[in-house]
Amino acid sequence: MTLTSHEVAVSQLGSGHGIPLERITSLRFIKNNIIGNKTKKNLYIKLGILSRLQEIISVKDDKDSQLKIQAVIVLGSFAFGNEGNITALTNSGVVEPLLNSLNPSGDPKLIEASARTLNAIYASPKVSRQQLFQGNHLHVLVQLLDSYSSNVRQGQDVVMVHTAELVASILARCCETSDQQMQIASSGAIPLLMRLLASGVSKTQEAALGALAALVKDNSELARLIAQMRLEKGERPAPFILRLVRDKSPTMRLAAATCLTYLNRAGVIPDHYVDIMQTVLPVLVKMLLLTGPVQETAPKILAYLIWESENMQKAVCEMDAIPKLAQIISVMEEGDLMYGIVDQRDKLKENALLALAAISQMKEDCRKQVIEAKVLPYIVTAMSHPSVGVRAAACQCTRSLSRSMKNLRTSLVDAGIETPLFQLLSDDDPGVLSSATATLCNIVLDVSPMKKTIMERGIVAKFVHMIGYGDNVVRLNAVWAIKNLVFGAPSEVKETVMRQFGYHNLVALLNDGELAIQEQALNLVRNLACNNEQDINQVFNGMGSGQLLSIIEDKLTWDDQRLLEHALYVLVNIATGSEFHKQSVMKRPSILRSVLSLMTHESVAIRVATIWVIINLTWPDEKVSHSLHERVTVLRSMGVEDRLRSLNSDHDLDVRDRVKTALHHFVVDQQQHGQSGAAQ
Repeated sequence: MTLTSHEVAVSQLGSGHGIPLERITSLRFIKNNIIGNKTKKNLYIKLGILSRLQEIISVKDDKDSQLKIQAVIVLGSFAFGNEGNITALTNSGVVEPLLNSLNPSGDPKLIEASARTLNAIYASPKVSRQQLFQGNHLHVLVQLLDSYSSNVRQGQDVVMVHTAELVASILARCCETSDQQMQIASSGAIPLLMRLLASGVSKTQEAALGALAALVKDNSELARLIAQMRLEKGERPAPFILRLVRDKSPTMRLAAATCLTYLNRAGVIPDHYVDIMQTVLPVLVKMLLLTGPVQETAPKILAYLIWESENMQKAVCEMDAIPKLAQIISVMEEGDLMYGIVDQRDKLKENALLALAAISQMKEDCRKQVIEAKVLPYIVTAMSHPSVGVRAAACQCTRSLSRSMKNLRTSLVDAGIETPLFQLLSDDDPGVLSSATATLCNIVLDVSPMKKTIMERGIVAKFVHMIGYGDNVVRLNAVWAIKNLVFGAPSEVKETVMRQFGYHNLVALLNDGELAIQEQALNLVRNLACNNEQDINQVFNGMGSGQLLSIIEDKLTWDDQRLLEHALYVLVNIATGSEFHKQSVMKRPSILRSVLSLMTHESVAIRVATIWVIINLTWPDEKVSHSLHERVTVLRSMGVEDRLRSLNSDHDLDVRDRVKTALHHFVVDQQQHGQSGAAQ
């Protein structure tokens, strides 16, 4: 059987072929065949080339450095392929020998080639970074950064300069967790990155900015450390980086804007807030009109910068960012090749949607602009996109828009959000699932046709499934959505929901290990036991009045303001019910003592809630005047009336107004029953 030239080339790489020149020739033949050719790459992987390459670069003897260099270059070509190729590379065990090839005393060209290939491998988010933090690999990288960065200014060695940039890029790509950030910082890398930042060499500065940005992202400790450092001429980093935001190179502007964005979000450069507003924001918005990697990344950085900042969101709206983002999303059809390969198109669409979500997060005017930009149908379509990132970003958009006034939420329903949103409740990705349920939380607040439709489609059963999900954010949003579903709903709707949801599930959630879930479960009880006696009866019958009040009794002893407030408002609602409901509370002296104690709580909201409990328990009712008198007598004997009088001078107007109402009930009782109403 005749072997193809490709099979011959792979076979000649075996250790049995002792002539290095022949093996180098074969490697060059293979390299020339696979560069930019996915088909040939797949062919060579099937022929078992990766194990042969792994053997070559694993040899301890450095006398064949040219052979190793060519093998590493070929590995680099595979690393610049798709995710499947990178997975095949890591599975073949090449990462460890590549890290070993970074020996500072070795051939500089081998070090550069190895660093380039590792940098390409670590570009994949699926590759584990763990090996880099084992043994002395991180120490070796920092050694390289130290010895090679000193050559950057002199420009004596292009290979060394490029290696320093690659090492900085590798460090940037290996900062995925706080622990990894701290390990890199502890290794001594930060001062060396500062040296690269001040080098005056553009590509080197970009690499340094990338690494510094990765180190400070969501890490206020390192952000503060870096913001307070000095560059070689004694200047702080922030003003230096601000000048780079105005650089002629788009990639430099983006790298500088990214670093400043993360420093700003960490709250460590407050003196530069105006600079961020006047310089960084406009630069990022202008980048939306560019093409390629800069346009792809700019919306994501913009979204991160303005998230939870109403002023910045307003400013970006005034810069006409929304029409620019709408243009990106609306013209990016699947067959539109002007936006590059599929993965890049998906990432651009994802990031543009994230930016729209951030812009429309807080300002009603911004949400209105999104609707007027006629981008809503594209957002709804993106909710069914094959890319999980695009689906999640589209959900973030709908979540932000669903926070709007009722008429704009209606626009979402009219745009056909119902079907894709319901389908996303079965999505495998926790981020998508979380955003989808959060969107539903807002949409079901309206008494709209959609509320009835999604109930008919089995939404409650979906939520029951979600509360057993492994992700606590998904579980929380599911409880939140149920709470909103029954808010202001008729008694029959509440009954239908709880028949499917199950009071046993509600009891379990009231005792959940996550406080935020307990809080929303209490909120759910509050909404269920609201409006009329029938609703309160449903809850009493569903949970058992004894079990419900025992749970409330327990929550009132907790030192958590949110739990206390919601537990009190459950009591407020119960106390609006029938005589039986009121007496159920009165028969719980420990509950009454807790209410009395909380009347002087530091939180205004809690003080107001306790007074509402008293108001409702003492509400005048001629039908049960004797029972009312008994309740007032018990509360007066406990010192409630005296406590109310002490709150007459409370600094909060709402508290004083509620106190006035409650005291009036006690005064009326005393007028009707004379001294018999006095404390015994």
